Amino acid sequence: MSVPAATVPIVAFDAHALLVLIASPGDTVEERDAAERALHGWNADRAQREQVVLLPRRWETHAVPRLGGRAQSIINEQLVDESDIVIALFDSRLGMATGEAVSGTAEEIQRAHEAGKPVHVWFSDEPIPRNADLTQVAALREFKETVEPLGLLGTYASPDDLVFKVRQAIESDLAILELGPITRRKPTTGAVLRARYDYERESYIDNRGKTKYRTRRERIVVQNIGTATASEVELSAAPLGEGDAPSTLADETPTIIPQADFSWRIFPSAGDSRSIKLTMSWHEDGRERSETQDLSLS
Repeated sequence: MSVPAATVPIVAFDAHALLVLIASPGDTVEERDAAERALHGWNADRAQREQVVLLPRRWETHAVPRLGGRAQSIINEQLVDESDIVIALFDSRLGMATGEAVSGTAEEIQRAHEAGKPVHVWFSDEPIPRNADLTQVAALREFKETVEPLGLLGTYASPDDLVFKVRQAIESDLAILELGPITRRKPTTGAVLRARYDYERESYIDNRGKTKYRTRRERIVVQNIGTATASEVELSAAPLGEGDAPSTLADETPTIIPQADFSWRIFPSAGDSRSIKLTMSWHEDGRERSETQDLSLS
């Protein structure tokens, strides 16, 4: 006898969709992954509340092969011209010349900047790899000198550091873009709880004299975006994709009125999963209710 599949409730909301191009040479796979992880993490934590969804774009996954023009020109047409924001990353390579610019990434930066799009450029602060192409290192240094007069350039100490800086840049862009209001759907009746991950960063000097960054004061913030009060709110979590039973995150069981929030301080160890399935349980009008949400802690 077949068993019908469980119905998974879908939470729909209206939002602005922003295309974010991640532009970089071929030696920055980890950095591109980190930037994409930052965008997905922002979506998980903020998309519904801000009514904005960030859609990462990378040439290796979103450029469509096509004959009839210069390869970089086709990428420009498909990705650069359609993007709303451009994130450019460099490690120890500049890339190959295109005939129009010193590299494909350089051409993408120039084209997006000339079109008036927000463009963020970061260079790695990590030690140069021993097998690095010194010709490429020198070309990258020269390119950096040519773009410095155009604005403020950024640096990153590691892919994890880049996650924080990409999210910070997105917040700045949204404040400047002024996307305007979205026609909202009719509010859902009852309490509706949505969680996000929040944290602070501090710098320190390591034993090599280099500036590093670490996360401190990590919190899970739960907002009640519904129309009813949620009483005795309790959080429990389990690593995402694993079979572990949920564990209670904190002893506090606050009451959260509509449009208010409450934050729980968390103290994850180095071995804890950075993606969790969060369960929020509460009482509402004498009934017990709960919701689950996948949450990225990065």
